[in-house]
Amino acid sequence: MLYVEAYGERAPVAEDVAEARAYAGTFVLEEVTYAGLQGQVRGCDEPAASYIVAARGSEPFWAVEVGDAGIVWRQPAEPKEIALGAPQTQDAEGAVRYHASGNGHELQLLIDAQTCRDPMSGELFAYSARAVLDSKEFTGCARVGK
Repeated sequence: MLYVEAYGERAPVAEDVAEARAYAGTFVLEEVTYAGLQGQVRGCDEPAASYIVAARGSEPFWAVEVGDAGIVWRQPAEPKEIALGAPQTQDAEGAVRYHASGNGHELQLLIDAQTCRDPMSGELFAYSARAVLDSKEFTGCARVGK
């Protein structure tokens, strides 16, 4: 079983499908934005996302959350957490670039509308991520929040 987050729209029931007439409407799937195996992800048990975008990668492990007030970078090595200021954003076709600095660090984060699969967990994301923190490059996957 899978936990899936998706975009779509409601549509009327197709009258020519007898089985569908028992329902008030249908859901027309437009895009799967995230999918993970039930039991490996918290799914609906997880609180609603407070971030705009969250990205993560492995080898080396890293994670970043973009919020309204700033960006937070996390990693196993010291410093384990880096708080950066409010991001500047630049939209490009199919991608968004975030730039923020603070506490002596600078981050460029590119979120691209390109399917990405986490090699460790097998989770499927609708977005890929590329981060440059203090001239060091990282790659991974991303998902949208609120």
